Amino acid sequence: MKKAQIIHNPTAGNGAYKQEEIIAQVENSGFTVNYISTDNEDWESFTQNEMDVIFLAGGDGTVRKLAGALFQTKMPLKHIPVYLIPLGTANNIATSLGIFKNLKTAFPVNKENIKKFTCGHISGLKDEDFFLEGVGFGIFPELISKMKDTGKEGETTEEKLKRTFKVLLEIVKNYEPRKAKIKTDGIKISGNFLLVELMNINYIGPNLEFAPNADVEDDFLDLVLIPEKKRKALVKYVESIIDGTSEFRDMESFVKILRVQKIKIKWKGSNLHVDDILVKDYSGKVKMKMNSNNLEFFTSSPIYKEILK
Repeated sequence: MKKAQIIHNPTAGNGAYKQEEIIAQVENSGFTVNYISTDNEDWESFTQNEMDVIFLAGGDGTVRKLAGALFQTKMPLKHIPVYLIPLGTANNIATSLGIFKNLKTAFPVNKENIKKFTCGHISGLKDEDFFLEGVGFGIFPELISKMKDTGKEGETTEEKLKRTFKVLLEIVKNYEPRKAKIKTDGIKISGNFLLVELMNINYIGPNLEFAPNADVEDDFLDLVLIPEKKRKALVKYVESIIDGTSEFRDMESFVKILRVQKIKIKWKGSNLHVDDILVKDYSGKVKMKMNSNNLEFFTSSPIYKEILK
């Protein structure tokens, strides 16, 4: 019988699923189970266990924690496939991978449907050296900061997303643009921007698809730029989402996207984000590129027998 390692963030999704529920579902799919909660101080000790599959129950932040733990281990452990059960608020990584699972759906373990997730490397920061989702400057570091300061206990996922968009709208209306100097693949860009993002996945923030052509399996990143002069169009875009209308959803009218491999950014501001981590002491330049580290995820498919034999 195959061995499964369950890694569970019990606070993700407002604690919608309990330890016992997740263990029962995985065992019913034919696995022997080791379980660990990310609330445990020594949760990274799971790397000492034998496993054929990792079942990860949590949001984007939990995926990053897992990546950090795996990248510190020997190479073979990095390539144990991950079955992601998205329990967070935005679940941008799962959405970008086409994963829309919950505990009530069959667990797909089709080896032919494993997708490689190539990660990014960042240099120039003290504590962070890799990213899964992206690195950015401008309105999204501000949004991360504001949302951490305005959390509400007992909020549903839908309520939090709605509140996030309202906070984002106020930021977009009032954010003071910053100057950025960018060097990438022989191109130089300079200007005042509301947003500069280097994205590895399709979605950012509260499920905004700002990089629709991003591909986690390739060696490219998507540089997303919103200059100061496009503020009104961005405001209309966010307002249309809040209102639930399709009056203004033309993203191409305010977003510029370039496919890049290596990039250097100098930002005239103090904050940036690396995935969902807010970095407040940024000063100077950062360099980013793809690196050799990658994860492997199961994508949606019917149950496949091979891994259960």
